[in-house]
Amino acid sequence: MEYVQRKRQVYVSELASYSRTEAVSNSEDLELWILKRLEKLRIVTRTSPMLGLVATMISIGPALLALGEGQVSEVSSNMVVAFSAVILSLIAASITFGVLTVKRRFLLEELRDLERQDEQQGEANAFS
Repeated sequence: MEYVQRKRQVYVSELASYSRTEAVSNSEDLELWILKRLEKLRIVTRTSPMLGLVATMISIGPALLALGEGQVSEVSSNMVVAFSAVILSLIAASITFGVLTVKRRFLLEELRDLERQDEQQGEANAFS
C-alpha cells in the first residue's frame, strides 16, 4: 500500500512526522526509530523458515512410524503435510523479506532527505 501511495505521490512520511513531533536531535535517533519499525518484519523473515522446519519434523515423526507399520498411504499423507509446511514458510519468508527490503530502502531514502534538508538549513543559517 505504501508503494502505491508513493507512486501516486500521496504518501505522508511517518519518519518526517516523527522527527518533527518528537524533536529528534540527530540522525542516530531516527536510525533507531527505523530499526524499531522494521523489527517485526525481520523477526518474521528470520523465524518463518525455522517454524517450517519444525512443522516438517513434527509431520515426519508419524510418517516414519507409519512406514514401520507398512501404511504407505499414511506415510504419503504425512509427507505432503511436511513439505507443504516448508513451502508455506518459505513463501512467507520470501514475501516478508521483499517487503522488508523495500521498506528499508524507503525509510533510508527519507532519512537521507531529512539529513539533506538539515544541511541546507544549516548552510542557509550560516549565510544569514
